[in-house]
Amino acid sequence: MRRHAVILILSILIAGAFPALGIASAEDPADIYLVELSPGQDFEVCLSGEILCPARFPICDDLSVATIVDLPSGLGFRGVAKGTTLCSAVSTTRMRRVFRITVH
Repeated sequence: MRRHAVILILSILIAGAFPALGIASAEDPADIYLVELSPGQDFEVCLSGEILCPARFPICDDLSVATIVDLPSGLGFRGVAKGTTLCSAVSTTRMRRVFRITVH
């Protein structure tokens, strides 16, 4: 019985740590920053003011729509082809910022 209690407590602690690590998903649509690009156009994440840089651990759901690029100002996302995808990066505060990238 004691073993089950320890496992339960550890599970609760681990689940509670996800938001602190920036691993939680963006449940509120207001937390998603909307970006519109043309193919070949860059979005400069650090200059947008939406994230504290240097930004790290960038990811994009669909690299055929938008890709991750290094720009002189820091991290960026480049429009590749028509469509919509989610991209994100972790700021210096360790919070993950989500961007909905729409390429026209």
